[in-house]
Amino acid sequence: MNDQAPTSAPAPAPAPGSPFVPARTLRRCALWAGLLFLPATLLGVVLALASESGTRCVVRGTCGEVPGWLYAATLAVAGGALVRALTVPDGAPPTRARWAALWTLIGAETLFLGLVMAYFAG
Repeated sequence: MNDQAPTSAPAPAPAPGSPFVPARTLRRCALWAGLLFLPATLLGVVLALASESGTRCVVRGTCGEVPGWLYAATLAVAGGALVRALTVPDGAPPTRARWAALWTLIGAETLFLGLVMAYFAG
């Protein structure tokens, strides 16, 4: 008689100390940073337009001059860092470079938001 458990049973969840947890934490943080970027940008624009200088920028056209390549560069760096942080494998703990990619993503998004605010502060 076969007293073994069926082989189609689901695999147990990884223990809290397993190497899967840091990888999932890194991917979760990177995903949230990427997903919250657009709402943060919209909130920054609304807050900038609510100020006197932001209103003057729209009404009179006295907006600041921020080069377009700077916007594109920060978005490219943020995109690359997002891809690097999201592609961490489950089988091994994330390297320092992957964690650095997460912080680079957050820094690039913060710089982009600062550029948007500077444009309206003119």
